[in-house]
Amino acid sequence: MKKRIKLNDKEKGVLLIEGIGTFLLFQVINVILVMASNLFFRSTDRKSFAELIRMDMSHDSFFRVLLLLALVIILEVFISVHVVMKSYRQFQMEYIEKELGKIAKGDLNQRINLQVNSRLQGLVDNINSLVANTNEHILEQRRSEQSKDELITNVSHDIRTPLTSIIGYLGLIESKNYQDLDQILKYTHVAYKKSLEMQTLVKDLFEYANVEHTNSTLSMTKFDMAQMLDQLSADFELEANKRGMEIVVTADPEKILMSGDTDKLGRVFNNLIMNAFKYGKGATHLWLDAKQTPQEIVVTVSNNGKPIPKESLDSLFDRFYRVEDSRSKETGGTGLGLAIAQSMVKMHGGQIDVQSNADRTSFIIHFPMTKSNNNED
Repeated sequence: MKKRIKLNDKEKGVLLIEGIGTFLLFQVINVILVMASNLFFRSTDRKSFAELIRMDMSHDSFFRVLLLLALVIILEVFISVHVVMKSYRQFQMEYIEKELGKIAKGDLNQRINLQVNSRLQGLVDNINSLVANTNEHILEQRRSEQSKDELITNVSHDIRTPLTSIIGYLGLIESKNYQDLDQILKYTHVAYKKSLEMQTLVKDLFEYANVEHTNSTLSMTKFDMAQMLDQLSADFELEANKRGMEIVVTADPEKILMSGDTDKLGRVFNNLIMNAFKYGKGATHLWLDAKQTPQEIVVTVSNNGKPIPKESLDSLFDRFYRVEDSRSKETGGTGLGLAIAQSMVKMHGGQIDVQSNADRTSFIIHFPMTKSNNNED
C-alpha cells in the first residue's frame, strides 16, 4: 500500500509562509491599486473611488462592486493555493529523487512506495515497473547462468561414464591385454554400445538446445491429429507386441484438423510412447486419445503400468531428471526426452501435464484452439 508523504516541520513552515505571504502580497497590491485610483480621480477633479462607492450605496452597482471584490479575493486565494501546491509537488519530487538515489546505488529491491499527485504518480509507477522488469531480467540471467552450469555438470557426468568404458576397453585392446579374438569382440561390442549411448545423448542435447533457442521456428502445416495417432500406433505396433502391450487409439471427433509442426509433434509423441515402453513396467495397454473441444485439442498418452512416485511428478520434466538411477541405467535414457517434449509443446502454445495413480499414468497435452485449428476443409 502506497503511503502519503509526511512533511517535516520545516517543510510545513515553508508552505505556510508561501501561502500566507502570497495572499498578503495580493492585499498589498489591492491597497496600492485603490490608492492609485484615488489619486487618479482627484488629479482629474473627479470624486474618489471611495466616494463613488458611498454615493451608490443604494444602487445595484454597490453589490456589483462587492461581488467583484469577492471574485478578486477568491482568485487570489486560488492563486495562493496554487503556489502552495506547486511547492508541495516540488517537495514530492525531492522525496522521489531520494528514493531514486537508493535504487541508483544498486538496491533493485527498493521501490518508490509513495502516494503523490496524479502527474507524478504515473512517473513513479513507470519507474517501479522499470525497476521490477530490470530486476526480473537480472534474476532470469542468473537462473540462465545457473542452468548452464547445471547443464554442463550433467552433460559432463553423462558423457564421462560411457567414455570411461570406451577408453578402458579399447585400452585393453591397445595394450594387447586379451586372450583371444572372442575377447576382443566382447571388448569392442561394449565400446560400441557405449558409443551409441554417447551418440543418443549428443543428439538429445542438440535437439533440446535447438528447441530452447529463441530463434527456433516451427514449420507449420495443417494435419489430422487422429490420423497422426493412427500412424504412430502402426509404427510402434511391433515394439508393443514384443512388450506384451496393446495400443488403443481413440479420437473424438474422428477427424481433428489442426496446425502444427508435424516433425516436432511426432518427436513429442515418440518420446512419450518410448517413455511408456521403458518405464511402464507391467503395462498391458497403451492408450492414445485425442479430443477436440471449442477451446482446445487435448491429446493423452497413457498406460496402465507401474505408477510414477508422487514425489517425482513435479520434477519429471526437468532436464536429466530420472525417477530412479537404477531404472535409468537399465533403460539407458538421457533424462532429456520429457524436457524436449515439454519445450516442443510450449512452442505450439500448449502445455503438458502428468497424472499418475494405480490405474493409469497419463501425459496430457493441451493445444489451444486457433482460427487455423478447426475441422473445416
